[in-house]
Amino acid sequence: MLRTISWGSALMCSCVLSFSAVGAERGGNYLIVSAPDYVNTPALNAFINHRESRGFNVMVYSPPSGTTKETIKAYIQSLWGTADQPAYLLIVGDTDGTSTSTNSTIPHWTGTGSKSAPTDLPYACMDSDPVSWYPDMFLGRFSVRNASMLQAVVDKTITVESGGFSDPGYVRRAALLANDDSTTQSIELHDWIISTYLEPAGFTPHRIYAAYGGSTADVSAAVNAGVLFTVYFGHSGSSGWWSPAFYQSEVQALTNNGLYGLTMGWSCSSAYYPTSECYGETWLRVANRGSAAYLSSATSVWWGSASSWESSRRMERYFFQSFFADNIWEVGPAWHAALGRIYNDPQFGPAHDHTHNIFEMMVLLGDPALRLPFRALDMALREGVPEFIHPDEPSMFTVTIASAAEQYIADTALLHYSFNGEDFQTAPLVHLGGSEFLASLPAPGCGSKPRFFFSAQGDQGSTVYLPEQAPQSCFTAEVAVITTLLDDDFEADAGWTVWSDPAMVSGMWQRGIPASPVSEGAPRADFDGSGKCFLTDNRSGNYDVDLGPTILTSPVINLAGLPDPYVRYSRWMYCDDVLPSDRDFLVVECSSDGGANWTTVERAWDDGAWVERQFRVRDFVTPTAQFQLRFSIEDNPNNSVTEAAVDAVWVYDRACGNVPPVLGDLNCDGAVNVFDIDPFVLALTDPAGYALAFPACDVMNGDTNQDGDVNVFDIDPFVALLTSAL
Repeated sequence: MLRTISWGSALMCSCVLSFSAVGAERGGNYLIVSAPDYVNTPALNAFINHRESRGFNVMVYSPPSGTTKETIKAYIQSLWGTADQPAYLLIVGDTDGTSTSTNSTIPHWTGTGSKSAPTDLPYACMDSDPVSWYPDMFLGRFSVRNASMLQAVVDKTITVESGGFSDPGYVRRAALLANDDSTTQSIELHDWIISTYLEPAGFTPHRIYAAYGGSTADVSAAVNAGVLFTVYFGHSGSSGWWSPAFYQSEVQALTNNGLYGLTMGWSCSSAYYPTSECYGETWLRVANRGSAAYLSSATSVWWGSASSWESSRRMERYFFQSFFADNIWEVGPAWHAALGRIYNDPQFGPAHDHTHNIFEMMVLLGDPALRLPFRALDMALREGVPEFIHPDEPSMFTVTIASAAEQYIADTALLHYSFNGEDFQTAPLVHLGGSEFLASLPAPGCGSKPRFFFSAQGDQGSTVYLPEQAPQSCFTAEVAVITTLLDDDFEADAGWTVWSDPAMVSGMWQRGIPASPVSEGAPRADFDGSGKCFLTDNRSGNYDVDLGPTILTSPVINLAGLPDPYVRYSRWMYCDDVLPSDRDFLVVECSSDGGANWTTVERAWDDGAWVERQFRVRDFVTPTAQFQLRFSIEDNPNNSVTEAAVDAVWVYDRACGNVPPVLGDLNCDGAVNVFDIDPFVLALTDPAGYALAFPACDVMNGDTNQDGDVNVFDIDPFVALLTSAL
């Protein structure tokens, strides 16, 4: 039967069955757009070295003074779709309100939403998927005016990620400030954040509520003692929070040296960074105190009634959900996830005025890759866990271990493994340098069911596991030797053919990069990111499937002699028919006789998204030298919007050990049957032709009388084997 697979991770026998980059290493391409004054300074060089030590590929672009913001964006855009495509974007330098850069500044943009907010968002938006103001990278700004300010920001950023804190307990403390305006409902909001996320995670919350007497002194005391989160909700301006009052002078007087965190203000204009120094910039810039990053609005938020404040309340909840429910501890990705939630919120969404403005007006002053030290150590697998591992060879994994709330104790990193349910054995990881370690999983042998996990110790007594719930949950992989017969991303013509009913006027299968803008229901991009796929009528506009069918057929694939072939593919199907009797389907079929007969694998209806599927060939047809796959779609009667696409087709065989030959099995499908008659005749009359037609088979399977030769004396024994098997 068809097997549906989630290609992230799945639980199987209490273990994580990894199909892709489970526990993948943090990092990726990191682009710094820096004003010239900061390039090659000790501060920026130290930051680059730190990011590279954490697995990032750092690139620096320094536009000369007088460069327009459009030119800067054009440079970033030129990297898009290349191997240097950035995942993170950090702007280094303040903005002075002009449209061009200077030696110390990088210009900002003006948002297109109703608030016309100052914003850096366009620098991070590379396409219109799903809208032109949805960021394609994680964005932040070191909003500094000189090298000494930059040094202070870099020092705080590195400190947060390096562990060894004078008071390690600060990473489990938070200060939550609530305004005395009852329409904000900030007390109820903060109490909910505390009970839902903070207290279950072991945090000690400091409630500093103006309506209950919370004061400026209370804020100073909490921050000076060290908190990971400082959260304000209420009224403010570009110079500070209003109630409880906490202004720039109070920030400058803080004494929380070495105990930095993330400060956020769900309030008006505290991140209005076009000024020489707004309130959020003070938190960021002050040396040896303040915070490592500040997130707030560069313009006014909505206020005046409880309903007006709702979008801000919702964003605070979504941001904490990113940290504590999604376990995203990098600030930029956590904020990106929160934006995704408001975008998909049915009460807000892309058409709502608040949503568009939130994307533009909320500014992260700080490093988008800043990883908050919630865990004792950060452990990750650089390439993830492979789906398959070889039975007869050791499997090598690169593990990264970095200090977070604690510092790593040398020589404590271990691989724990078990092959068939026995007790776990351990092997030390080899330090490769920096944060990288090499783990070697011994060859498991055929039939094994490996389970494994990793551990390391911090200097405050913590043992950290990867995955986190090990050994109850652990990594596993299937033991097999993989032979690929077809791996097609459709970037080149691999011999697929298209037949369409002559009556069709639109919706025929075409290979190409999905057009943009596209018609309703069609994919905006291919599945695997290579660019091209097969899709129905790749024209801009509404050119969906009308009438049909249109049929996409693979080239003939030789599966003869393979013990256990599989087919994996990604498909897209959309149909807006509501009634079951009206629905259109994408029909997936396979054939073992070169297309003379077809067997249905699945009929897909209205996912409206890419779905990856897999099936075992033997569950549907006998693997032969004439195997084919096809995808059919039609809209009969023509009464709906119907779109389909196919991408990333992988035909492969998985085997383990030597598969014993079956005497008389000349097509190597594992059984003696009528499909062996023609191959037997070919082996008898033309051994060279047989070897060419069945390269994975042994001609001696035809030596049915076992006299050491394939000849006419094998005919009767072959017939006997054939008839006894029927």
